[in-house]
Amino acid sequence: MRRLILFRHAKTEPYSETGTDETRRLTERGHQDARLMAELLKERGYDPDCILVSTARRTRETWSEMSAVYPDKSPIFREGLYLADRDEIASEISDQPDCGSLVLIGHNEGLHEFALQLAELGGTRNENAMASLRVKFPTAAIAIFDAKEDDPFNIYNFELTDFLIAGMYRD
Repeated sequence: MRRLILFRHAKTEPYSETGTDETRRLTERGHQDARLMAELLKERGYDPDCILVSTARRTRETWSEMSAVYPDKSPIFREGLYLADRDEIASEISDQPDCGSLVLIGHNEGLHEFALQLAELGGTRNENAMASLRVKFPTAAIAIFDAKEDDPFNIYNFELTDFLIAGMYRD
């Protein structure tokens, strides 16, 4: 794996019509931010080979906006990513050994903890990105990690190269 892109779902409604967390949907701003961030990835030349998406409604809707920008991509929906902790996230990524560039659309707190672990163990090429990541992993934010060597997934092999926050790119 050469690149790992961690994408936190976009802004959601506080409650769902069913009352369950898993069925909360994106707000209008959430839809706009998800599309904005997908377009930003595309503009910067990021072309994922594999896409892992939690089965929650908000992550599926985030993917739906991303799919408009990457129409030729097919995601893998993984129940194990719903509110996954950092070890569960690592396990899901490890199950994709033939992926050169992977996007994972998931949730906090696990996504934030996992990103921090990768950056702390693998290092960073971008101190500003690291400083922002240490504070929080907001909705519609994306952490980009590049591998030092093209090997199967290894948490020590990835350096943080960028951290993109939707609020920085809105008009």
